[in-house]
Amino acid sequence: MKQAIAEPVIRRIFGYLDHGTTAMAERPWRNDVSAYHSADHLASEMRVLFRETPLLMGLSCDWPKPGDWRTDDLAGVPILIARGGDGVLRAFLNVCRHRGAKVAQGCGHGRAFSCPYHAWTYGLDGRLRGVPDERAFEGVRAERPGLTPLPLAERHGLVWVLPTPAADGSTALDIAPWLGGLDAELATYGAGSYHTYDKRLTPETMNWKILVDTFHESYHVGFLHKDSLSSILIGNVSDFEAFGPNHRLVFPRHKIARLREQPESDWDLMWNSVTVYCLFPNTLFVTLGDHLEVHRVFPAEGRADRAVMETSFYIPEPITSAEQESHWKANLDLMLRVVMGEDFPTGRSMQIGFASGAQTHTVFGRNEPAMIHYHQSLRRALGLEI
Repeated sequence: MKQAIAEPVIRRIFGYLDHGTTAMAERPWRNDVSAYHSADHLASEMRVLFRETPLLMGLSCDWPKPGDWRTDDLAGVPILIARGGDGVLRAFLNVCRHRGAKVAQGCGHGRAFSCPYHAWTYGLDGRLRGVPDERAFEGVRAERPGLTPLPLAERHGLVWVLPTPAADGSTALDIAPWLGGLDAELATYGAGSYHTYDKRLTPETMNWKILVDTFHESYHVGFLHKDSLSSILIGNVSDFEAFGPNHRLVFPRHKIARLREQPESDWDLMWNSVTVYCLFPNTLFVTLGDHLEVHRVFPAEGRADRAVMETSFYIPEPITSAEQESHWKANLDLMLRVVMGEDFPTGRSMQIGFASGAQTHTVFGRNEPAMIHYHQSLRRALGLEI
C-alpha cells in the first residue's frame, strides 16, 4: 500500500484508539434473515452475482508458465483457464463443442486438451485442433471453431473472469470500473510477483454470506478469538472505506503502537495490521506483512445452507529451506485454526438460528460498517429495497 494511503489510515486508527472508538456507520441496520436461507433469494444471487459479475479467480502465479491450466466449477459453470504459448491467459467454458463433456479436470500443464469422450482436441488458445473421423462432421468446424471463450482480465497480478460469454464473443474485460476506485491501490501490492504456497477447498453447512461475514468485523475478536487472535489484533477497532460495492477494512495489530515513536514517513501499515479487501461479490483479498491470502466463497449444492470456500495462501519468494517451510506452515495453520476452528463452527449455529423463526431480521451495529455496506451492496445489485 502506498504511503499516501497508509498514513491517513494509521492516523485514523490512532484517533480511534485515543478516543476508545472505531469506524462507525451512521446508524444500526437490520438485514432480513431470509437472505441466508431463502431458496428464491439464492436463485437471484446465482443469476446476478455469479453470472453477471466478474469473479476473482486467483493470482497470476496460479498460472505461472505458458501451458499451465486450471479448471474451476465453483461459480456453477465449468470454467477452464489456460496460459497460452504466447503467454496470454484465456478463459473458456470447459465444455466440448461436440457433446458437452468437460475437456479438462483439475489443473496441469500441457499443449492441448482432449475430450475423454470422443477425443476432440483443443489448443491452449481454445481453437479446435482435431476431430477424429472429421468427414462425419461436415461444416461443424466452421460452425464451432473452438471452446466458448469467456471475458478475462489479468491486471496487477490478479485474474478475473466473467462466467457468462459475451454476446459478441469478446474476451476483453475492463475490470477497473468494477473496482470502484481500488484499481491503483491494488497495483501497489505487486501480487504478480508472489508464489502459490497452498490452496484448499472447505465445504460448509451454512449460507455463503456467513463465511464472507467472518472477515467483515473485529467486534468478535476479543470474545470468540480471546485465546487465539486477541493477543495479536485489537478487538472492536477497524478502519473502513467503501469503493463502490467493494471495501477496505483495516484491523490494527497491538504492535501498531510502536509507530507513534516513528516519523510518519517511516510508517508501515502492512506489518502492523491485517487489511481485508472485499472484492464484490464473494472474495476476500487479505494483505499481511509477509504474505497474501485470497478467500473465494460460493454457494454449493444449489442450497442456501451449503457453501464452499477456496483458500489460497501466497508467499513472496519460493521456499528454499526447512526453516522457511516451518514459518509458512505455522502461519497457514494459525489462519486455518482461527477461521475453520473458531469462526465457522459459530457460523453453522447461526445458520440453524436463521432458519428457526426466532427472528425476522439480524441487526448490524454502527461498529460494523463493513457488514452494513456489504449487505446493502448485495441488495442493490439484486434490485431489492434497502
